[in-house]
Amino acid sequence: MSKYSFISAILLSWACTCGTLPAGAGPLESADVEYPVALCVVPEMNYVPELDSWSACRPDAFAEHLPHVRSDWKTHSRWVAKRLTPESVRSLSRWARPQMAAYRAVPPLEDLQWKPVAVHEPHGKLVLEATVDTLPVHAPLVTRWLKLYLLYDMQGKSILRVTITIRGARFE
Repeated sequence: MSKYSFISAILLSWACTCGTLPAGAGPLESADVEYPVALCVVPEMNYVPELDSWSACRPDAFAEHLPHVRSDWKTHSRWVAKRLTPESVRSLSRWARPQMAAYRAVPPLEDLQWKPVAVHEPHGKLVLEATVDTLPVHAPLVTRWLKLYLLYDMQGKSILRVTITIRGARFE
């Protein structure tokens, strides 16, 4: 394991443990649930190691893996949907809490459009992104999205982890 892989692993551990939801935020925090896939919850705009440090890739790259991603996602989407509640989405918000108070429904997750965004080719790992929803904003030039990221093992053709977060951008 290289020095950078080790550091990424440490940061990922930190992000997943420090990114838990506050007590009472909803079903994402349940410790007695069997997890068929790792679930990582990251507050709005916080660091996601593999997304923010791996090599970016074109959205049309790795097309041969998309059928496997979609198939594996079908097996996990209902499980994730049960844990991704409006309350849990509101708890991820850092800057638009008052505006998020009216957020009442997470769209269905089954048919999300996944696109590759980052890759770590030496380890055969791919990160795919899907936008679940456009969220209320705190400033007119800002757009915020509820995002899901999949960590996908290209050799094993399986999803290793689902990361839930809010990302945003300022458009002028």
